[in-house]
Amino acid sequence: MDYKDKIEQMLINDEIGTLSELKYYQSYSSDKPGDYHFVESDNVFTRKARLLQAIRRWQTGAECGSFIKGGIRYYHPNLAEDGEKSGCNFLHHEIFEYAKNRIKNKKKYETIESNRLFNNFLSSQPMAFNLFYPLMKIVKSDEGKRRLANVVSRLVDKYNILNIEKITEVGIEFIPDYYECCLNDKTAMDAFFRYVTYNGKKGIIAIETKYTDTLGKNQASDPSLAINAIQRDGISQIFTMEGKENIVSGRIELSQVYRNFLLTETVRLYEKLDESISIVVSPQENKSNKKDEEQLSDILDKKYKYKFQVFSLEAFVDAIIEEFPDEEIFKKFRHRYLDFRTAEWLLGHA
Repeated sequence: MDYKDKIEQMLINDEIGTLSELKYYQSYSSDKPGDYHFVESDNVFTRKARLLQAIRRWQTGAECGSFIKGGIRYYHPNLAEDGEKSGCNFLHHEIFEYAKNRIKNKKKYETIESNRLFNNFLSSQPMAFNLFYPLMKIVKSDEGKRRLANVVSRLVDKYNILNIEKITEVGIEFIPDYYECCLNDKTAMDAFFRYVTYNGKKGIIAIETKYTDTLGKNQASDPSLAINAIQRDGISQIFTMEGKENIVSGRIELSQVYRNFLLTETVRLYEKLDESISIVVSPQENKSNKKDEEQLSDILDKKYKYKFQVFSLEAFVDAIIEEFPDEEIFKKFRHRYLDFRTAEWLLGHA
């Protein structure tokens, strides 16, 4: 263990030393106030992640949040109270201010939800704000545009298909105002990178971020529009013949992973972009979406398989930290969401 690792372990030991009993990070309800428990529906990873975010919420000093269902108040420790006032769910006050501005100026078709954004420590929505808002600031400079392009190229362009020169824009929670020309539902990009290549071409990379979430199985509000999208010139050739037949016949349902991909492709066509890629980023232990991800990859024509890629959140964040080692916000992000040692210690000593 080198010096840096020793210092990090000392900090973790100090953090562990401040922990309370496990029950203070568990759920309970008003009808059974002494019955502390894990959420029954949580899988092994979600249980650990919920516990970590309960610890993170407790470390901010925010009171435990709750909701009422059937006349009973349920307390979940990953929920905060009054986060819209304190900003406890964000890693920096500027991210909090940006989140408040997005809620204040929310468009009627946008799906940003205030309580989830400000008070749910486990939600992937505030997680996306915490990760991508600092990148929005980085690309304000030309150097930042080029350095972020280095990160993205190392991740998604290993075979130099795209030749990205600059990331020109970073966006969060994006539903295009022309969404009726896409899938005509509220499918959104959690984040995106717009880029230019060395030969002047333009493209977009859509990013779906998941923490413990499972990509939804619900169909589009009008599946025929998504099916029509698959049959459009410029999209049809991306899929294998068998894949298209299985979608059109209903043997493959257009779950969220497909709709995210099709949104990206329809945006490319509408904006007359040269290229588009869809990526999913989630913790390496979150395997809940693997079946849909593999199925989508399987029905893409071999020539276009690069258009859909999956990365671990750990690899994604580590690549950013490697390029921007002096930006402490990304190390804070890794600690907030991906350093499970305190949760694992608590589970092991319960």
